[in-house]
Amino acid sequence: MKLLVSIAFAVVIFSGCVKDSVNPQNNNSTTSTGGGSKTPPDSGSQLSHDDSIHMATFTIAPQAVTASVSGTNLILKFDENVDLLFTAEAYKKTSAVHLKEDFKNTMLAGFDYTTIAEGGNKTLNWVDDNLNNVILKTITNTVINGVSMVRINVHRQFTFFKVYQSNAAALSQQALFASKKDDIIVFSSYSYYNQKNYPPVAASAYLVYSGNSHQ
Repeated sequence: MKLLVSIAFAVVIFSGCVKDSVNPQNNNSTTSTGGGSKTPPDSGSQLSHDDSIHMATFTIAPQAVTASVSGTNLILKFDENVDLLFTAEAYKKTSAVHLKEDFKNTMLAGFDYTTIAEGGNKTLNWVDDNLNNVILKTITNTVINGVSMVRINVHRQFTFFKVYQSNAAALSQQALFASKKDDIIVFSSYSYYNQKNYPPVAASAYLVYSGNSHQ
């Protein structure tokens, strides 16, 4: 299972400017699968330079999911670990970047889940997509091919769970997850600055299920 990435430039600011109420207006997102990074879209056709530098560059390895059973409860801990790369130029001109996870075509669809919110509290079936409000991230400066970049690593856990009628049924479902080799999650991101939502970008990655502990 190879890492799956889709590339374009976008940005997030670590400041407190929150623009959650604004939704993306441009649906010209891109999705790709394969191994290795790709060059951001050329601004010569439909995208301006301003648009292209504000579109995220994803770097995503296969995402780990650890499954366990406790009684009749199947628990799956999804370890989200995603890098978003931005030019220093774009980073300075961005108020917020949004990161969303789409589980609907995975075996996790239909499960309840919890995550940790900005205040450290646990939320049920809701995750904040505005990275200004996400505390489980790191922001570092780097240089790639001579270009000053900013890397945002989002590393947080989702705990999915479902209660079955019996321990045997929960263990059976756990075995199904362990045998699944082609589950793919889709991530999407867009940035906001100066009353504008920039074009969204999508990227996908395999989910790698493991774990056999149970009670």
